[in-house]
Amino acid sequence: MKDYGELVREAIKKAHEDAEIARAAAEAQKPRFEVGKTYATSSICDHNCIFSYTIIKRTAKTVVIRDKFGDTRRCKLHNGYHGAECIYPQGVYSMCPVLDATDLVA
Repeated sequence: MKDYGELVREAIKKAHEDAEIARAAAEAQKPRFEVGKTYATSSICDHNCIFSYTIIKRTAKTVVIRDKFGDTRRCKLHNGYHGAECIYPQGVYSMCPVLDATDLVA
């Protein structure tokens, strides 16, 4: 017969295992940048100004992007507001463009 302490330890262990499974499932459904796809966003100041970038390489923490002029740049991946990955293709500053993994164009 199990005492109260053993039952509590088993319940805590099972709760941790269930939480890890749920976290892994949520991580798998998170929108991610994919190599070869193009993403675009509009300027915060002028909706006619569109920033578009193609992902040419990806690691676990960074992506390499190419703009419409052929210039490449490496950007660090961040967690966006909607749970999707996001990057700051021109750096972080006031009113900078933020490219989200849900901004898929092609």
